[in-house]
Amino acid sequence: MPRWPIAVVIVIAMGAALWFGRAHLAKLQLPTMASAPVGVLTVDAEHVDAANDGRRVRVTGMLAADGPARDAQLGVNAAGAILLRNVEMYAWREHCAGSTCSYDTGWGAPTDSRKFREPKGHENPAAPFANAQFVAPGLKLGAYSIDAGVVIAQRSPLAHPVSDAGLPPNMAASFSAVDGVLYAGGDPAHPQPGMLRVSYRIVPLGAATLEGVQRGSRLSAK
Repeated sequence: MPRWPIAVVIVIAMGAALWFGRAHLAKLQLPTMASAPVGVLTVDAEHVDAANDGRRVRVTGMLAADGPARDAQLGVNAAGAILLRNVEMYAWREHCAGSTCSYDTGWGAPTDSRKFREPKGHENPAAPFANAQFVAPGLKLGAYSIDAGVVIAQRSPLAHPVSDAGLPPNMAASFSAVDGVLYAGGDPAHPQPGMLRVSYRIVPLGAATLEGVQRGSRLSAK
């Protein structure tokens, strides 16, 4: 019997096996490819498409609010999306290296001096205010309502100088403004432990491009 028919059969069998293997691999890979995450979809700010619910979308338009961001505790308002309050105290600070500690004073986050190794003579009062953020009501970008987390993560804050003239009377009696920053508890030029310094930043309104997950007509961080 000639050998060439056997060789032909072998080649045909190998070809069939290769074809079957590729087809089977394609079937196995199809679900994986179908479940791969999709990219960010750019959408029209003025129209919310329900078909995009749950997808990550990119929206460009004018970020607006129904009113100012307001720190009701200190009576500070800002025409921005988010108002950020930063509170510092001129206070005693502890610096320890091994068993030796030294102490000095300076501006910084309020420090609990009760945790010092030598609290006596280095007492800091408790701060009456803490860092905080205040969100303007009704944040919107076109037809989308916007979560504050989306804005704060994607928009850089700017300095927001304040004036004691804009403070309510009870706050104006305690605070004075120097170069747009509020001080309470003494002379800003000669601070003493316990003196407060409060500054503000705002995340601005206006033209913006934001990304988030569409949840109904809301742009959410996740």
